[in-house]
Amino acid sequence: MRFTIIVLTLLLMAGCQTPPDVKQLSDEKQALQHELDLTQQQLANIEIQRKQLQDQLDESRNVIAVLSSEKSARVSESSSLRGQVRRFVQLEIDELKAFLVNSDLLDYVGGELVRRKLYDQKPILMIDLDHKVPRPGILTGFGGYFVKPTTIVVKVLRPIKGRLVVIWESSPRDIKKSGLVKGNFTVSVGVEKGDVLGYWFSKSGNVTFDKGTGNTRYLANDLPLGSSISPSSLYGADDKRAYSLGVFGLLK
Repeated sequence: MRFTIIVLTLLLMAGCQTPPDVKQLSDEKQALQHELDLTQQQLANIEIQRKQLQDQLDESRNVIAVLSSEKSARVSESSSLRGQVRRFVQLEIDELKAFLVNSDLLDYVGGELVRRKLYDQKPILMIDLDHKVPRPGILTGFGGYFVKPTTIVVKVLRPIKGRLVVIWESSPRDIKKSGLVKGNFTVSVGVEKGDVLGYWFSKSGNVTFDKGTGNTRYLANDLPLGSSISPSSLYGADDKRAYSLGVFGLLK
């Protein structure tokens, strides 16, 4: 009987105690739950910060878009204004060039602009060895006495080591009438003392000339920009041609 009472007492005491492994698991669960709550709170804070940063980014993009639009408007306005100023200045320059040419206020290099007896009826390149550039300066235009419409390209050749090198050429200019014609270059060109003038006619010369009073040589083909030729390779040394052709400019 006594033994039975002792056994029952031990069983009751054992039933009142929580197994140690269950309590440990419960503590770990509570710790993990606490960490989870902290993590969720951190995620919530990060999401709030993300939204704030996104709002700031959107605002910055809007500001950049506005600034870009304003800049484009200013650039467009500035470009338009510069274009208008350039056109105005170019018109003034063109009118000034025309005035200087028509008023005979520019320096002239070339043959006398008078009607002569002969003219070329085939394509020809004329190189005037008789009227070299006397002083440094700027060439602005050309003049000639034509018997028919034609097309002219003016060239500047520079003597280098016994050869003539084409260093510049004008854009083609259409001559639409006969008689004395003067015109301006689209772009003026700087020249040095001793430079030689050339004139290329891709259709036919149609510029009047005489023989025996000048020293204009010629070729039947063009000399492109950058090419060179020896004066002895040019034709017409015995003809001694003098053409009614030359250039205008401002020389020192």
